[in-house]
Amino acid sequence: MPDAAQQSRQNTRRSLVASESILAEEIIARPELPPSGVTTRRQLAITYSGAFEFQVGRSASWVDPTRLLFVEPDQGFVDHHIVPGVGHRSVILSPDESVLDELCANSAAAFSDRLRACPLNVQMFVQLLRRSTDDLASEELGLAILVAGLGEPRRVSIDDPACVRKAKALLHDGDEPRRTLTDIANAVGVTAIHLTQAFKRSEGQPLYRYQTQLRLGRALAELPESDDITDLALDLGYSSHSHFTAAFRAALGMTPSAYRGSTRP
Repeated sequence: MPDAAQQSRQNTRRSLVASESILAEEIIARPELPPSGVTTRRQLAITYSGAFEFQVGRSASWVDPTRLLFVEPDQGFVDHHIVPGVGHRSVILSPDESVLDELCANSAAAFSDRLRACPLNVQMFVQLLRRSTDDLASEELGLAILVAGLGEPRRVSIDDPACVRKAKALLHDGDEPRRTLTDIANAVGVTAIHLTQAFKRSEGQPLYRYQTQLRLGRALAELPESDDITDLALDLGYSSHSHFTAAFRAALGMTPSAYRGSTRP
């Protein structure tokens, strides 16, 4: 068996739900160990931390917490960690075909869109699932994520322009939480107008909303273990506790402290 040091250098995988209706696993992929393989069944992947490119054949699609990844069976894939030092953490749902048949008239068509936008409530369900200790609640959360994902109508671009990918990579750099549009445009080598238009076409939303979703997704992941909400708010790039609370409540319908309380026993 590998020792503790060897295990710490490996990707990890743990089961969250194992029932007749759905399997759910959490994958933690280290930056230097991007996963690869062949899929065996239809899967829905929700990344809650980090970013990667999911490559099938010659097509490589950006995946991060703002996007849902729908995977068909029997696909050879390679993940690429393209943000330096950043791997990814994802929850992978593998529903039984009978569940898919009940939820949608054509399950193959439902998974034909490789990417769709990821609602923040799905990210919240993922964090609750990761921390659930009750088998029944875990299975219900897994199915709730699947239903929300299949019902999400917003599609995003499979092939982003280079300037959009570079801009998103910069926004995943937590060392600079308050970049301006001009800063980002200059860094990726285009004008602010060009970047704004390209980003909106690719993501279906302006760049500032993308950044807000990244911040709130990170908040959902870190709040349950955070003792000081003000410190987290400042670390995320918000000017104050109240500014963070207003943004969180507007997006999710509850305060950060209420959400944190719901994730703790």
